[in-house]
Amino acid sequence: MATSNVRMNTTIQAAEALTSYQYHAIALDDGCLANNGEEASGILLNKPASGEFITLGYIGEMKFKAGAAVSKGDKVTVTTSGWFITADSNDPVLGEAKAAVTSGSIGTGIFSFPTGTDKASMMIASFTPKVDMIAGTAIHLDADMVQADTSQEADAVAIAAATSGTAANFGVFGVMNVRIDPAKVCSLGDSLMVTGSGYFTPADSGYWASAKALANIGSDATGAALFLGGHLSYISSM
Repeated sequence: MATSNVRMNTTIQAAEALTSYQYHAIALDDGCLANNGEEASGILLNKPASGEFITLGYIGEMKFKAGAAVSKGDKVTVTTSGWFITADSNDPVLGEAKAAVTSGSIGTGIFSFPTGTDKASMMIASFTPKVDMIAGTAIHLDADMVQADTSQEADAVAIAAATSGTAANFGVFGVMNVRIDPAKVCSLGDSLMVTGSGYFTPADSGYWASAKALANIGSDATGAALFLGGHLSYISSM
């Protein structure tokens, strides 16, 4: 059974109807649902309508809504609409699950907002893509601001899903999650190149590599890699 214990709360005004989102994550700056771990400032403890006041828990043992299955002891972060999920290698860690919880259910965790720790080591910059982008895919920083189709075009990697016309954070160098092509898999230590739509794939001879896999990564999945940005390595056929 999900429980709560000693915690610290504050109040802010809701900028949207939140009556159906108790135990989801909230962004302090706009009083709306948080869409990633970076903007999450606490957990909604009541059920306010738009314009009413939010009771926002930001430190302590609290209930949370799981957007996917979470195991006991998993470090957790936030995804779209304030759902909590297990943190990946480049996600801000906002808490730890006290017990296992199934997707869509209420769990219990020990949290510390807004001072979550980041599990990655990377340089981050904000860009505004002109297309929707999937987390872990590469962007080409030119006038078009769309997905990269080659390693030479791969200038940065979307940290989370990015919306066309909206500024988002991208990793420009360091350890971060990259997304593997739906038709490919990669192994720990593989050199990775970028192919169509910003996906990464094991680099063939005669191509430029823009990353090094730090884990085995399945098809259309994300995993840790050292992204080199504009610093490319040529894969020799010899």
